[in-house]
Amino acid sequence: MDAALVAGCAVGGLAIGGCLDSLSGRIVRAPEPSPPSASLEPATVGAGRSGTTPPASSVVPPTTLAIASRRRPGRAEIAVSALLTALLFGLAAWRLGAVPALAGYCALFAGLIAASIVDARLAIVPRTILYPTLVVTALGIVAASAVDHRWRALGDAAIGGVAAFAVFFVLWWCFPRGIGYGDVRLAGVIGAALGWIGFGEIYVGFLAAFAVGTAVDFVVMTRQGTGRKTRLAFGPALSIGAAFGVLWGPWAVHVWLHHG
Repeated sequence: MDAALVAGCAVGGLAIGGCLDSLSGRIVRAPEPSPPSASLEPATVGAGRSGTTPPASSVVPPTTLAIASRRRPGRAEIAVSALLTALLFGLAAWRLGAVPALAGYCALFAGLIAASIVDARLAIVPRTILYPTLVVTALGIVAASAVDHRWRALGDAAIGGVAAFAVFFVLWWCFPRGIGYGDVRLAGVIGAALGWIGFGEIYVGFLAAFAVGTAVDFVVMTRQGTGRKTRLAFGPALSIGAAFGVLWGPWAVHVWLHHG
């Protein structure tokens, strides 16, 4: 283990993480796409109990229903974001070592933290964070594939991304109240990132994500009762699963196959 590399990545993560919470505070919440099975009727404002149609001027198209949620994060929130990013960057350097893919996975972790912050606050996974994360992570693993001549791994990453997106798309289609479309996009990014490491890591990462999500849902359901109507943000659980898959996925796959 290169202590200088770990320390350097941790310091870089501390600096980057301090900006992530401020970046997330600039996100504006807009409505996500509705699954085909959902109603396509426009939202209305001021409809009476009699069910009469409101005036045309009071009809609000779904595309205009956006909730501005700009806020200034507190010092404690910035500190937590910075420390968490520094921890993940340091762990990535410790577990992966000085490999060409390290920069790509550090970029992935930064994007996952930013997306999780927004998802926890607004229950959305914003494209303004997700797409740049995908581009930078993809550039990192493409460069790593070129340096290490791991072109097959690059193909596996593409397969993993498409497969994860397809599976979550079906889940969103069938259970739109449980999974948002942002989770579908996020799953595609995570599937590609884990697929470059291996297909087993994809399984381990998403298994960990569902385990974390189920545990959190059970705790919340126990405290609030089974009648709660709010959907829990699944982005943080997916991010935790992705981090576990990157950092300890190869170890978990080895243990799984060794005992299988």
